[in-house]
Amino acid sequence: MAVVVGFIPTEVGFAALAAARQEAEQRGGPLIVVNVLREGVDEDPRHANDQQLEIARDELRGATVRVAFRQETVDDDIADVLLRVVTEEKAELLVIGVRRQRELARHLLGLTVQKLLLSAPCEVLVV
Repeated sequence: MAVVVGFIPTEVGFAALAAARQEAEQRGGPLIVVNVLREGVDEDPRHANDQQLEIARDELRGATVRVAFRQETVDDDIADVLLRVVTEEKAELLVIGVRRQRELARHLLGLTVQKLLLSAPCEVLVV
């Protein structure tokens, strides 16, 4: 069954990508890599440009499962986009990365992560 990874072009994002690849290969794939773009926001460090997507593709070359990349545009809620993709792909696992620089207890992992953990119709792996 499918594994979906929410990808951002950061150290944490690449760690999530590696974990998602491993999980997809163990589960028989495919691996769907999703980068969410905020509509109307040009300079967001979470938006992967062509070069960053190519680096991610290089990281996944040689994977033993099918790999697909999707860039989805959202005007509001990133979690809703990832949940929609999980449902569309009938994924059995969603992989997300969490920045470790922030104090986790402050907002109990942030609203997006909370929503994903509470609403995902599948297992969620937090890297």
